[in-house]
Amino acid sequence: MNTLERLRHDGIGKLLWELSLPAIVGTVVNALYNVVDRLFIGQGCGRDAIAGVALAFPFMMILVAFGTLIGIGSGALLSIKLGERNRVDAEKVLGQCVAVKLIFFVTLPVIGLLFLDTLLPLFGGTPEALPYARDYLRIILYGNLFSHLSFGLSNLMRAEGNAHCSMRCMLVGAVANTLLDPLFIFGFGMGVAGAAWATNLAMALSALYAFHHYLSRNSVVRLRLRRIRIYPRMIGPVFAIGLSPFIIQLMAGAVNIAFNRSFLRWAADTQAATVEIAAMGIANSVTFLLLMPIFGLTQGMQPIVGYNHGARRMDRVKDAYLLTMKLATAFCVCISLAVLATAGPIIRCFTADPALLAAGARGLRLYACLFAVIGVPIVTITYFQSVGRPLLGILLSMLRQMGLLIPLILLLPRFWGVTGIWLAAPVSDLLSSAITLIVVASELRRFKEAAP
Repeated sequence: MNTLERLRHDGIGKLLWELSLPAIVGTVVNALYNVVDRLFIGQGCGRDAIAGVALAFPFMMILVAFGTLIGIGSGALLSIKLGERNRVDAEKVLGQCVAVKLIFFVTLPVIGLLFLDTLLPLFGGTPEALPYARDYLRIILYGNLFSHLSFGLSNLMRAEGNAHCSMRCMLVGAVANTLLDPLFIFGFGMGVAGAAWATNLAMALSALYAFHHYLSRNSVVRLRLRRIRIYPRMIGPVFAIGLSPFIIQLMAGAVNIAFNRSFLRWAADTQAATVEIAAMGIANSVTFLLLMPIFGLTQGMQPIVGYNHGARRMDRVKDAYLLTMKLATAFCVCISLAVLATAGPIIRCFTADPALLAAGARGLRLYACLFAVIGVPIVTITYFQSVGRPLLGILLSMLRQMGLLIPLILLLPRFWGVTGIWLAAPVSDLLSSAITLIVVASELRRFKEAAP
């Protein structure tokens, strides 16, 4: 039985396990880029350098947002086209994804370099962190094409049911980055610039692997030169589906800016703000890594839901959605307990600076104390993307980030100072999860009405 027939007929639990495990490995490995960079930068360059990389994070989120817009949107549309057994349109989706990535490569780095020095201070940069952020971003921008292609094509591999290839694509880059970081930072004495060049080279290797897959006979969908162009009737659905994760990434950058500027305002001085910004940078990378299994789980769900939605098998759509939600919630409970118990040793891996150790451990515990509740919105947002209903996904994304988190970042420090800034995230998690449960209840009623 081929991959597409298995998506229609195999047991949901078995499919979810087989598709999610490689996706989990791939997403965890992908998240290691940030963790490894900050770990080696912290040990080799100090807390100001960590703060500089954290300051660069919003800029990088803008680049990631454009990559996500096409990568996630194309992946969901590819699954739907394969569910409809329309292989020609599936090939067009792949070709269009590559074409748009090439357009982004020509435009985004130029715009980024043009406005780099203007935007970084607006992002909450302290005098201590700004030089490191500039050095890092000026190099990372040159590798924009490789990161876009690597992410986009690996997502399409998962969407066609080739999760193991997607995992290997991510592994190639992450292993290379882990080996090159210490070589460039310590061996060549390049500091933050070395971390940036290591990331670029690692992404290039990952992109080469992806191209090898789609030019071989092993892929469900082949990359053909004549298909690499924009298709007006397809670009709209890709943007519509990818708009939700695009907004999520942009809002992640906006949230990071709000955190940085609030630390700059409420900390005692710029050095204290730099410590808090560095602590937030570590907390973000650690929690991002810990949450990757949840995103891998939802990526494993996506082709099951997308294909069966296209095939009008709503019973299987419901089963995949609910099973994924239960597993995600159980894992989030474990993450929250683990972080509360081990925050100190985690931060110690990144730095020996006493001030950063204290701020990082305290902040990480506050930041992750209510992670137990966030599995529901993460799974639900991906579900709506997968079935071609992006508006609800967008609204749920905006609810947590723009509707709750940023206002709380601005409000809570008026009562509790810097502690209030850290508390904004768990309060937002709790409120957004409660509201998402209302949407889940409505969706379950829709499933019941659609049942034969």
